[in-house]
Amino acid sequence: MLAAGRLCSAFVTAALLVTLEITGGCASPAAPVAPAISRASRIELVNVSECDWRIAVAAAGSGERILLVGAHETQRLEFAGGDYTITQTALSGLAGAELTRQFSARLAPGEVYRWRLATLIAAPAGVRP
Repeated sequence: MLAAGRLCSAFVTAALLVTLEITGGCASPAAPVAPAISRASRIELVNVSECDWRIAVAAAGSGERILLVGAHETQRLEFAGGDYTITQTALSGLAGAELTRQFSARLAPGEVYRWRLATLIAAPAGVRP
């Protein structure tokens, strides 16, 4: 009987060791998972004017992305980091011709940009400065 008890004990011990080896042990800490880092550039367009704006954003070698931002509207969007050509045009609510400006910008991955749309050179239609 003693031999059978030892055999059973040895079998249980071996089974326990195999189980711990397969499962990594009871006290094995889980590897920490780092939060994903956004590689996109985030832009917040804040229109503080009475007019609507058309924003065209083009990266070298890719199509143009067109955004329409209404009066006193805010839009949040993401772009891949890189070099862009940006054209902004004041569309409505202004006395006189359209106002357009074009410039280049480098957007860094993971950065957040806040861009205020405003004009000081025109008054809302029907209002004399």
